[in-house]
Amino acid sequence: MTTPTRTTVLLCDLVPYRHSTRTRKIAATVAPGRPGEVRAVTLARVGRLGMSDTPGHSCIDGVDVENLPVREIDDRRNLAASVRNLLLRYLPAIWQLRRRVLATPARTIFVGQIALFWLGIAHRRRWGSEVIISSREMPGGVRTKGSLATWFSRVEPWMLRRAARRHNFTVVAVCDSHADRFRELGVKDVLVVRNVPLASFAPRYTSPPSGPDLRLACVGSLYPGRGIEVLIDAVVAARAAGAPVRLTITGPAGKEYRQSLRDRIDAAEAGDYIALEEACATGEVPTCYQRSHIGTALYEAVDAANDSLSNKIFEGVVAGRPVIAGNLAENRALVKRHRLGWTIPVEVAPIRDLLIRLAADIPAVQAHAEHCHEVGRTEFVWEIETLPLQKRLIGA
Repeated sequence: MTTPTRTTVLLCDLVPYRHSTRTRKIAATVAPGRPGEVRAVTLARVGRLGMSDTPGHSCIDGVDVENLPVREIDDRRNLAASVRNLLLRYLPAIWQLRRRVLATPARTIFVGQIALFWLGIAHRRRWGSEVIISSREMPGGVRTKGSLATWFSRVEPWMLRRAARRHNFTVVAVCDSHADRFRELGVKDVLVVRNVPLASFAPRYTSPPSGPDLRLACVGSLYPGRGIEVLIDAVVAARAAGAPVRLTITGPAGKEYRQSLRDRIDAAEAGDYIALEEACATGEVPTCYQRSHIGTALYEAVDAANDSLSNKIFEGVVAGRPVIAGNLAENRALVKRHRLGWTIPVEVAPIRDLLIRLAADIPAVQAHAEHCHEVGRTEFVWEIETLPLQKRLIGA
């Protein structure tokens, strides 16, 4: 068991370590060659998407990981369920998280969830550590119905502005527009680190599937706002127009939401060409994309938190597949600059028309795949993207 006094980098997060993409990638990047110096403390269960892991200690990629137990989450989207989750599930677990974190001296603390910024500041007060806080969304942007994150998001700008006046800390944003917003709130030190994959994520190039059908992949956590309903309806409409299109949806989801997607597919009698699969292992994500011709990142503009660069764009491209992405500003700039695919309004008619057009010329779609794979290997590499952040974390 690692002794606390040897910890150089301490990471904490609400999301279980295996499911916390950015926290896990940061830890895996700085841990090699530093046995016992990188430690992570996270909750073992969070949210309504089924993100959970076994409570207790483990060693993952050279990182000493502790997942703290959390009682079963009520995944119903109503006020009573949210209050019960907060009072009976999360607050006791967060109190334990606080105790573990504050009992561990470290030179640097990396806070993987903006809602825990106060814990990073408390650690600095006790141990004089450098505080680095990761933000996944636009400040104050979360507006998901029935989500506790939405409650915090409403007061987040005010809290961050007040904290920035009193304390020094670094915020890591996922795109330039988010970084600008943090600076407007008074945060003086902001880094931009796009959520690109680890180098080890990139598979060997494989040609897109043969056959007459245009195959689409939607991979990752499934929740309202990801445009999944729109994509299902667009595929159904394209099939009705005679286009040979198939869709595979893969990822974790709350029970009610998964059932709503299943009901939508069944109501359209689309089960023969739309598959709804359970979550796959992290190492299988590239294969999910490579079974298709095109990946998707259709985040809707109904939630300001959905305006960032999604790692779904990067995942698809690194796997060697072009993407269809929502026409949000950050997406448009990236996709156009590197010729990664298509951006489009997240509406049924435009997506239907695009699918019909692409299905009529599948060889052209196939030809685009190798270009995307090469761009992914040269432009979207986590170990290079995070060099400035690594220097902050380990003084390399």
